Amino acid sequence: MATSILVPPETEQEYLTLTGKISLALAFFVLVRAALSMTNDTDSAIYFSLGLASLVSVIYCVVLGVKSMKFAKNISRLGFWTLTFDDEYVDYVSSFSLRVTCHVLIFGTIMLAICGDSRWFVELIAPYQITNALQVLLGVAAAAHGTSILWKLREEDLDE
Repeated sequence: MATSILVPPETEQEYLTLTGKISLALAFFVLVRAALSMTNDTDSAIYFSLGLASLVSVIYCVVLGVKSMKFAKNISRLGFWTLTFDDEYVDYVSSFSLRVTCHVLIFGTIMLAICGDSRWFVELIAPYQITNALQVLLGVAAAAHGTSILWKLREEDLDE
């Protein structure tokens, strides 16, 4: 049986904010990698800029990930891995962002499943690989997760 750890709501909110930032950094990384694979001219300034942005985003993601590890001892294991919290509003924001992410992934997957063999879709995606479409879907889902967390937590700060 898991022991309950009393954690101040501010700590839970700080951890959730960090989770939102990690999601946005991950989304940026995945979307930049998709754009990199779609760029044909590897000697262009755009390709170099995208590569640099990719490097910066992965470093930022790692730094935020290491920062989030300090919360492992403060938040129960269940809350750390499943994003469930004792504070009602933080738990609401967490579950809301996870629902938004789930809906984005389900809608995107349904669209790929339904339209994947359609002639217009194949012609639209022909210059690219299906991997790029999946990267974009993953990037949009991660961006939706991070944005919904930071937006809802911002709303609470504005109300106070």
